[in-house]
Amino acid sequence: MSTATTDPRPADARPADAPGAGRGGPLTRRLAADPLWRAVRLLDVAPRRAALAVVLGVLALGSAVALAAVSAWLITRAAQMPPVLELSVATVAVRAFGIGRGLFRYLERLVSHDIALRGMARLRTTLYERLAAGRPGATLGLRRGDLLARVGADVDAVGDVVVRGLLPAAVAAVLGLGTSIAMGLFLPAAGLALAACLLLAGVVAPWLAQRAARTTEQRAAAARAEMAATSLGLLEDAGPLAVQGRTGAELARLRAADAELARATDRGAGPAALAAGLGNLAVGLAVLVALLVGVPALAAGRIAEVDLAVIVLTPLAAFEATSVLPAAAIQLHRSRAAAARLMAVLDDAAAPDGAGTSPA
Repeated sequence: MSTATTDPRPADARPADAPGAGRGGPLTRRLAADPLWRAVRLLDVAPRRAALAVVLGVLALGSAVALAAVSAWLITRAAQMPPVLELSVATVAVRAFGIGRGLFRYLERLVSHDIALRGMARLRTTLYERLAAGRPGATLGLRRGDLLARVGADVDAVGDVVVRGLLPAAVAAVLGLGTSIAMGLFLPAAGLALAACLLLAGVVAPWLAQRAARTTEQRAAAARAEMAATSLGLLEDAGPLAVQGRTGAELARLRAADAELARATDRGAGPAALAAGLGNLAVGLAVLVALLVGVPALAAGRIAEVDLAVIVLTPLAAFEATSVLPAAAIQLHRSRAAAARLMAVLDDAAAPDGAGTSPA
């Protein structure tokens, strides 16, 4: 009679090949093996706070889109010189959306950064507790500067994925869908064109950015860790290094790490610039297509003059949410590289004595 063995370690601290790690469907196994997903789980983000941050972000950028639409309607309608009372509601709406944009953005920043800071505090606490209770060789095998980089910059990078990656992507998805539907109510062709251009700026451009970041951020993370470890060694062991005649070698090592970081950054600059240019191109295409489909619709009497102004000018504000997505894609890979380094040392600390692996 066989007995099932259980792993006493927490599920998010087990390696991908640990007992119980392969249960579930393919998506579950893939997430269980993803170091970023495992690290984000350790942040212990409250779903209600995350949902509130998304709602506030949608309200902030939605106010900007509504401000552009109402302003376009107000300017066009005012040029027709109607009675002043017909413009009073739009005038008040412009003021309300202008105030709401700044107010909701401020509140969204408060909530999202509170989520990230709370999560980083929890992650550091968990990291210290598991390293203290785990296998001593996991930390003894690391240089002090490397360990400092993992509990410092790497934890910050994992927390940044919430503020700079996940939440902006959720806000852009909700706002893009809502804006496309709203434009479709004026003119279906304009709504479809705006949706296609939003996909270009919000999906294709980030995809190009993340392709460039896939290898660049791994090399950059390793270079940053090398710089931190070497710098700390030079500062703390300046005397012994000078006596041994190794100061010059360590300085050369620091310069080499800095040069590697610069090369990694330069290598990712070209694709990142291409992704940013593609986003700007999408804005111009959206305005151009709105004109191409709106002018014939106006000539055919399907829309009014004020509707044409709304269709053409609203896309200028609709792309504010997608403009941050290429940077969000880059942050995703930066955080994944940092999470891989964190989970490597946690897995090594949780391994039985003599079975540890050298942290990456």
